[in-house]
Amino acid sequence: MAKTLLVAFSSATSEAQIPEFTAWYEGTHIPEVRAAIPSISNVTRYQESDPRSGEKINRFVTIYEIDEADVATAAGQLFSGAAGFTQTDSMDRENVPSVLHWVGNTGYVL
Repeated sequence: MAKTLLVAFSSATSEAQIPEFTAWYEGTHIPEVRAAIPSISNVTRYQESDPRSGEKINRFVTIYEIDEADVATAAGQLFSGAAGFTQTDSMDRENVPSVLHWVGNTGYVL
C-alpha cells in the first residue's frame, strides 16, 4: 500500500491539443516524474467527466502512488528534478494551471 499520494490536476490548452498533451504527459512527463521520485510504485491517469452529460472534460487527474512516508522527502525529490523536466506548449499554465496535492496515508484501512 502506498504511503503517500501525489495527486496532480492538469489540462491541455484546448480540446484540440488533448492528443498532443496526452502523448507528452504519458510518454515524457510521467517517466520524468518517476525518475525524480524513485519510490513511485504506480501511476494512474484519469480524465474528468461531467456526471450529468457523461462528456469528458479537458481536465486530467494523475495519481502517483509513492512508497515514501515522508511527504517532504518525496516533494523535495520532485522539485529538485523539475528544473530538468521537458515542457510542452500543449499544457495549460495560465487559464487552468496545474495543481498538486500531497496526501499522506493515515494508516486506516477498511
